[in-house]
Amino acid sequence: MFYVLINEKGLHIHSANEMLTLEQMQNLVGIEAEPAYIEVASYRSYSDSSIVMICDDEFLRKGYEPTCRTGEGIVIHGQVLVLGTDKANEDFGLLTLQQTELIKRETRLYQQNQLTI
Repeated sequence: MFYVLINEKGLHIHSANEMLTLEQMQNLVGIEAEPAYIEVASYRSYSDSSIVMICDDEFLRKGYEPTCRTGEGIVIHGQVLVLGTDKANEDFGLLTLQQTELIKRETRLYQQNQLTI
Protein backbone atom coordinates (compact mmCIF):
# COMPACT_ATOMS: atom_id res chain seq x y z
CA MET A 1 0.00 0.00 0.00
CA PHE A 2 1.09 3.56 -0.68
CA TYR A 3 0.62 7.29 -0.16
CA VAL A 4 1.77 10.08 -2.49
CA LEU A 5 3.40 13.41 -1.68
CA ILE A 6 3.40 16.26 -4.17
CA ASN A 7 5.71 19.19 -3.57
CA GLU A 8 7.92 21.67 -5.43
CA LYS A 9 10.27 18.82 -6.37
CA GLY A 10 7.56 16.70 -8.00
CA LEU A 11 5.47 13.65 -7.21
CA HIS A 12 6.81 11.05 -4.76
CA ILE A 13 5.29 7.63 -4.03
CA HIS A 14 5.91 6.17 -0.57
CA SER A 15 5.26 2.63 0.59
CA ALA A 16 3.45 2.14 3.92
CA ASN A 17 2.45 -0.88 5.96
CA GLU A 18 -0.30 0.90 7.86
CA MET A 19 -2.40 4.01 7.55
CA LEU A 20 -0.82 7.29 8.63
CA THR A 21 -1.92 8.84 11.91
CA LEU A 22 -3.46 12.31 12.01
CA GLU A 23 -0.22 13.67 13.44
CA GLN A 24 1.80 12.11 10.60
CA MET A 25 -0.58 13.60 8.01
CA GLN A 26 -0.29 17.04 9.64
CA ASN A 27 3.51 16.80 9.64
CA LEU A 28 3.57 15.80 5.97
CA VAL A 29 1.54 18.80 4.76
CA GLY A 30 3.06 21.39 7.09
CA ILE A 31 6.39 23.01 7.77
CA GLU A 32 8.49 21.16 10.31
CA ALA A 33 8.07 22.56 13.85
CA GLU A 34 4.97 24.58 12.86
CA PRO A 35 1.40 23.50 13.52
CA ALA A 36 -0.56 22.33 10.48
CA TYR A 37 -4.22 21.56 10.10
CA ILE A 38 -5.20 19.27 7.30
CA GLU A 39 -7.96 20.05 4.87
CA VAL A 40 -9.29 17.98 2.01
CA ALA A 41 -8.47 20.03 -1.05
CA SER A 42 -10.38 17.88 -3.51
CA TYR A 43 -12.39 14.70 -3.87
CA ARG A 44 -12.68 15.21 -7.64
CA SER A 45 -9.12 15.65 -8.85
CA TYR A 46 -8.82 12.18 -10.32
CA SER A 47 -10.96 9.91 -12.46
CA ASP A 48 -11.06 7.55 -9.44
CA SER A 49 -13.28 9.46 -7.00
CA SER A 50 -11.93 7.47 -4.04
CA ILE A 51 -8.63 9.40 -4.29
CA VAL A 52 -8.33 12.62 -2.24
CA MET A 53 -5.83 15.47 -2.10
CA ILE A 54 -5.03 16.79 1.40
CA CYS A 55 -3.17 20.01 2.18
CA ASP A 56 -2.46 22.47 5.00
CA ASP A 57 -5.64 24.55 5.32
CA GLU A 58 -3.56 27.74 5.77
CA PHE A 59 -1.28 27.26 2.74
CA LEU A 60 -2.01 30.72 1.30
CA ARG A 61 -1.44 32.56 4.57
CA LYS A 62 1.87 30.72 5.05
CA GLY A 63 3.10 31.80 1.62
CA TYR A 64 3.80 28.37 0.14
CA GLU A 65 4.64 28.21 -3.57
CA PRO A 66 2.13 26.68 -6.02
CA THR A 67 2.48 22.90 -6.22
CA CYS A 68 -0.35 21.46 -8.30
CA ARG A 69 -3.85 22.04 -9.61
CA THR A 70 -6.94 20.01 -8.72
CA GLY A 71 -9.31 18.53 -11.28
CA GLU A 72 -11.61 21.52 -10.66
CA GLY A 73 -8.79 23.95 -11.49
CA ILE A 74 -8.00 25.02 -7.92
CA VAL A 75 -4.31 25.78 -7.41
CA ILE A 76 -2.87 24.20 -4.26
CA HIS A 77 0.28 25.50 -2.60
CA GLY A 78 2.74 23.62 -0.40
CA GLN A 79 3.14 19.91 0.13
CA VAL A 80 0.09 17.85 -0.82
CA LEU A 81 -0.71 14.39 0.54
CA VAL A 82 -2.71 12.08 -1.71
CA LEU A 83 -4.62 9.20 -0.11
CA GLY A 84 -7.53 6.95 -0.82
CA THR A 85 -10.79 6.75 1.05
CA ASP A 86 -11.84 3.82 3.18
CA LYS A 87 -15.61 3.93 2.71
CA ALA A 88 -16.21 1.04 5.13
CA ASN A 89 -14.66 3.03 7.98
CA GLU A 90 -15.57 6.48 6.59
CA ASP A 91 -11.94 7.55 6.81
CA PHE A 92 -8.81 7.97 4.74
CA GLY A 93 -6.92 4.91 3.53
CA LEU A 94 -3.76 3.96 1.70
CA LEU A 95 -3.56 3.71 -2.07
CA THR A 96 -3.21 0.66 -4.29
CA LEU A 97 -0.45 0.39 -6.90
CA GLN A 98 -3.06 0.94 -9.64
CA GLN A 99 -4.18 4.17 -7.96
CA THR A 100 -0.58 5.45 -7.78
CA GLU A 101 -0.22 4.86 -11.53
CA LEU A 102 -3.43 6.82 -12.14
CA ILE A 103 -2.14 9.65 -9.92
CA LYS A 104 1.12 9.81 -11.91
CA ARG A 105 -0.85 10.10 -15.17
CA GLU A 106 -3.45 12.62 -13.99
CA THR A 107 -1.60 14.99 -11.64
CA ARG A 108 -1.05 18.52 -12.94
CA LEU A 109 2.19 19.81 -11.39
CA TYR A 110 3.56 23.33 -11.09
CA GLN A 111 7.29 23.50 -11.52
CA GLN A 112 8.95 26.89 -11.09
CA ASN A 113 5.50 28.51 -11.33
CA GLN A 114 4.70 26.79 -14.63
CA LEU A 115 1.89 24.26 -14.99
CA THR A 116 2.94 20.97 -16.60
CA ILE A 117 0.51 18.39 -17.85
